[in-house]
Amino acid sequence: MSNSRIRWMGTIVDRGKGNKAAALFKKYGHEVLLVVRGHGTASSAIMDCLGLDEPEKDLVLGIASVEHSRKLLEALQGEMELDRSGHGIAFTMPLSGISAAAAGQLKGLYKKDALTAPTDSRKEDILMNDGIKYELVAAVINIDVINPVMEAARKAGCKGGTLLKARELESGEDKKIFGLTLSQEKAILLILTPNSQKQHILRAICETVLKETGEHALALSLPVDQVEGIHI
Repeated sequence: MSNSRIRWMGTIVDRGKGNKAAALFKKYGHEVLLVVRGHGTASSAIMDCLGLDEPEKDLVLGIASVEHSRKLLEALQGEMELDRSGHGIAFTMPLSGISAAAAGQLKGLYKKDALTAPTDSRKEDILMNDGIKYELVAAVINIDVINPVMEAARKAGCKGGTLLKARELESGEDKKIFGLTLSQEKAILLILTPNSQKQHILRAICETVLKETGEHALALSLPVDQVEGIHI
């Protein structure tokens, strides 16, 4: 199975709806990788195009073939009502590589439910390379700069995003209190945006982090080929 016919898929929904979304992932041939808790960043004054007006979110991640991903997008749109503003988003991303274990799991799923992946790899390559209209911007930032970073990102065209809690491993900034090691908290900021706004948002994030902390930001963007739930 070529990597061009495999997609990494994610959906962001209100907290508590992640289990329902995960059940749909399994129903439509996806191997569910993770269900992650996060928080939305949209202010109450903005009913943004990403549908992230509620603070607590579930992020569900999975992998499957292009065919299964398309069917799952349709199912999520219908059963999770992603076509309604504020009900969440779903997106797929092409993979440039995958482990043998993960590929083996996918092949087992296809054999079990008698579904086959598309065989026209050339067609899928064209879709993957030429149809990119959205990007997923990801940045690792300190907790205390979330507000200025999001303010700058919004001015650059961002309508909202999702925050995942994280912490550094083996950080030189770890502090000890009463013999306990406390690692500095981090946040992973995810912003789904039209490709035309990607560079402006990345620049705004990096410039703000440098201004606020004196350090350079760790930020990147990933191509997204299919999207549901965005209302512009």
